[in-house]
Amino acid sequence: MTDPAGTPPILIADHPALDFLNSIGAPHGTEIEWIADGPALISWMTAAGVLGEAQAADVVARIPAKDLNEAAAQARELREWFRALVIRQDGGPGWQLTAEELEGINNLMSAGTYRYRLLPDDTGSAGLRLQGGYEIRTAADLLVPIAQQISELLTETDCRLTRNCAGPNCTFWFTDVTKNRKRRWCDMKLCGNRAKTAAFRERKRKA
Repeated sequence: MTDPAGTPPILIADHPALDFLNSIGAPHGTEIEWIADGPALISWMTAAGVLGEAQAADVVARIPAKDLNEAAAQARELREWFRALVIRQDGGPGWQLTAEELEGINNLMSAGTYRYRLLPDDTGSAGLRLQGGYEIRTAADLLVPIAQQISELLTETDCRLTRNCAGPNCTFWFTDVTKNRKRRWCDMKLCGNRAKTAAFRERKRKA
């Protein structure tokens, strides 16, 4: 696996839960692990919008690196459990979880503390805004907002619209939010153009 430093996460799934599933992949031929350790997990969560930048800086400053690395290992385990679930449900009539699976993800979410704050509006107006988010007190709390995103996908998204890219070697997933529900590729730049180029070469060869 390559070091993801300098390689931004590929966020093309149209849902943070599936972007989390895509936090490991080989978009350019060599596999990249975007949550290899604690700092990488924080970086991925910030890029994906799961964790705010100020909150991420606070977590890095306050929580020991060893604990963050353990959270990254737990996140990778959660990701592979989620991958197995998505593969199992692919094309099915609806999301189906066992009692044990429901208990596991509910236990993750119940460990979190969600807090609201009333703040001055930072857009330049004289109004107020309401801000809410999970309080990250320990490294393990980093899994809570990820589990929430997974749960939101399971409750709000038709599993028939959660698809694996049609690229022959692509492992990326996405939820199809297109109007005609005919999206095939994770991203045209990654797999769509490759498929078009391969098809063109094949037609040329046959001609």
